[in-house]
Parts: sequence; structure tokens; C-alpha cells
Amino acid sequence: MFGNDSCSPDKINAKNWQELYSQLVKNKLIKKGEKLLIVWGPTQTLYYTQDGKTLTKTTRVSTGANGFGNDVNNKRTPKGLLKIEGKIIGKLYEVLLSKTPTGKILGPNKPSNRVDKKTGKTHYAEVLTGILELDGLESCNNNAFSRNIYFHGTNFENQLGRPASNGCIRVSNSEIQWLLSNIADETKVYIKP
Repeated sequence: MFGNDSCSPDKINAKNWQELYSQLVKNKLIKKGEKLLIVWGPTQTLYYTQDGKTLTKTTRVSTGANGFGNDVNNKRTPKGLLKIEGKIIGKLYEVLLSKTPTGKILGPNKPSNRVDKKTGKTHYAEVLTGILELDGLESCNNNAFSRNIYFHGTNFENQLGRPASNGCIRVSNSEIQWLLSNIADETKVYIKP
């Protein structure tokens, strides 16, 4: 593994998801044949491979509008190796606040009008449908769970394919349903900035 002062993306330079998978195996970050979700930042794409050779799923995502980083309160998407820590399931297009289903349904590409009690600002983007919580596996990103970083559905599906989130990984609502049904807890996730 890499030293405490660095993160694997600072040392691993892959040109595609297959090369990345091979380098992760070579550096003993994952085992050969291990299932892996890959968030490929440059193209805002999520890949799911069960063997490092073939893809089971490919979909557009939206990562942090402020880029990638592991510092607290930076509204950036963490980078490096993480794992699925837990799941929270709501109904299709249901708003989740503080990781809790609210019963409120918000259709796709419709802004929310909820006012944030702490800031007084309107919170246009919402977490919808469900959540796959993330926990960091490297010293550089081990704060991901406490930062509330996760995969989730969004009311702004039209922004998928470009950075727009506050650090989470947004996917379409149908894709978060698929992920909730098909991805097991402890599945590893690699975020390449």
C-alpha cells in the first residue's frame, strides 16, 4: 500500500478502466477477479466490472463541481479506494433528508424549493430514491463516511455526465435502484480523478 502522506491516485496513472484494474491488483489494493465499481472522473462515467476484463454496467455520473479532494468540507469528491458501507432505500424519486426517506416525491429535472434551515438558502438539488454509503479505505480518504459521501439518485438527471454535485456521486434514479439491488455491502469502489 502507499504511505500515509499519499493517495493511490497520486501514484497510479491508468489510461482506461482495464489498465486501472490491473494496476490495483498489481499494487495489492484489490484481488484479481474482485468486483469493483470505478468512477472515472475525466469522463464522468461509472463502470462496474466483476472480473477486470468485462463490464457489467456503464452509466453517466456527476461528481463534485469543485473537483476531487479528500479534505473535510471542501465539497469535492474523494479519490482513491473506498467501499460500500451501507444502503438506504426509498421509493423512486423520493426525497431523502439526512439519509431518511421523507415520503415527498420530486420528479426528474425539477428543482426543489426546500429552504435549508442552517443557511436559509434554497436547496435546489436533492438526494432521491436511495443511497449507497461510502467509506474510505486509504489514510487519505478515510473521512469519506463522516463527510457523508455516497452514490445517490438526483432530481437533476440532465446534469449527469458533468461535475455538478457537492461531493457525492450522482446517478440516475433508475441506476441507483439497480445499484441498490445488485451491489453488495463491502464492494470496493475506486474513484479516479
